[in-house]
Amino acid sequence: MRAGTCSIPLPLAPGLPMMGYGARQAPARDLHDPLHARALYLESEPERVLLISLEVCLIAPRQAEEIAERVAAASGLDPAAILVTCIHTHSGPETGFGALISGEEPPAYVAGWLDAACEAGTAAVARAEPASLGTGVGRAGIGRNRRRADGPIDPRVRVVRVDRTDGRPLAVVYAHGCHPTVLGHDNLSWSADWPWAAGRAIEEAWPGVMPLFLLSAHADVDPRTRGLQDLAKRAQSVGVGFEQVEALGREVGDEVVRVARGIHPSRDAVLGIRRGSTRLHAHAPGPGDREAALEALGLSESERPSAADWYRLEGERTEGLAEAERRDRIARVRHYLRNRSARRFAFGEEPEVDAWWLRLGELRFLGVPLEATVDVGRAWSERTGRETDGVLSIAGGWMRYLPHRKNFEEPGAERAYEVLQSTFEPGAADQLLQLGLRLEAGQTVKPAAS
Repeated sequence: MRAGTCSIPLPLAPGLPMMGYGARQAPARDLHDPLHARALYLESEPERVLLISLEVCLIAPRQAEEIAERVAAASGLDPAAILVTCIHTHSGPETGFGALISGEEPPAYVAGWLDAACEAGTAAVARAEPASLGTGVGRAGIGRNRRRADGPIDPRVRVVRVDRTDGRPLAVVYAHGCHPTVLGHDNLSWSADWPWAAGRAIEEAWPGVMPLFLLSAHADVDPRTRGLQDLAKRAQSVGVGFEQVEALGREVGDEVVRVARGIHPSRDAVLGIRRGSTRLHAHAPGPGDREAALEALGLSESERPSAADWYRLEGERTEGLAEAERRDRIARVRHYLRNRSARRFAFGEEPEVDAWWLRLGELRFLGVPLEATVDVGRAWSERTGRETDGVLSIAGGWMRYLPHRKNFEEPGAERAYEVLQSTFEPGAADQLLQLGLRLEAGQTVKPAAS
């Protein structure tokens, strides 16, 4: 086995727009902790795997594909062996996603972050040296389900330790399912949120090591510093301070260190990566959707609000209503907006959606370009029959939320944020899980013609 790493700070400056919260009204003020493009290259012939992690909120599939193709051209890797992920910090920079879904080009400064990812990936391949790899699993409790008080979480922290030949750790990869949203829209400092503090704990244990965070199934899990998601309540994206960021992050980081210390890496660890695709059906406007939304806000049939107007009117026209009624009216508006906009976020009516099967030693992952709920992650390990298997979210770009079919059928699903922010019809998670099983079986998977 051989391995190489590279970590490059992203070029950030005060005054640039931030990403993650619609309620945030000001640009970045300063830098709390540097954001990076991190890359880990692993090689065990004939398998070659390159992981690239951008410490931003999200990027579009087109941007992830551009990074993979550029690194492949520079390094000789197959683009299918390159998995580009984002840590999903809500205190990172605007990446031009809104422009892309509107058919426009992102601002010029976005290119610097993509360039950093390409540079890190190419350098990691060039720096490959003899190495060994081992895996382990721990548990952390920094998250809580935000859909309901008794909702599921996945406390597992999956850990990969990569050592140099002298036994010193070269990289520590950790995957966990919790939104990096300890900080809220009121924060105007660049930060990786709790993964920053987790990574710092790992670096303190092994100076010179590169920590690399992978976001697992997390769509309905927030840090425990937040309350339940509720359409009827305002200012839910107000966060807490960096003291709590550090406390929660260190809980994860200390557990990663504990698990990693017990791992005994091997030069013979098994690697694997496969990419396939399937066609998914985006939500589409249904009969009566628009009429129900107009009625909910007391608007006439002749009115044609923009998306921004809908959200503004939603707040104005439901102010002062009883919570139950306000929740119901907002849900009708969001249902219509979801169906109206889904094809833009899907980049088509029935697009080809990529997924990755990834093996790192004894851990197997299914990577999807969406935010998967805990039930999707559970379903993956149930279908493979291995408790240690997990789903990776925002892998290869972002296309909004991926609830499990059961999440669409639960009581109150029509008012659940994750369902109202989904892009694809309820069977999408089943299709992607099945795709993952076919990739694990070694099948070449391409979608049928539309």
